[in-house]
Amino acid sequence: MGRFVITVPGTVLQPVDDRARGVLLARLQGADPDEVGAEVPDLDVLTLDSDGGPFVLRLEVDAADRTEAGEAALQLAREAFAAAGFEGDTVATGTPVITGIDVG
Repeated sequence: MGRFVITVPGTVLQPVDDRARGVLLARLQGADPDEVGAEVPDLDVLTLDSDGGPFVLRLEVDAADRTEAGEAALQLAREAFAAAGFEGDTVATGTPVITGIDVG
């Protein structure tokens, strides 16, 4: 088991207001179930144009391998956007990229 930092690119096809942004951040910060809602030091979780459009998520997940880590990050992203009110085809995610691994 290791802790992976995953970058998930994507596009949101509707505006992201302050409420939606707050819900997204609350769901994404601290992907570890014991840390949900906590700030991850030195990790800018969400980069998003103010009106929506392209975004980048940087998430920490615990997983057995790269494949499981990518799947966990995509699932977390889908759940966060759904909780913020983005339905169906309003969010498209790209291929997750491993940007850091801590196996210690």
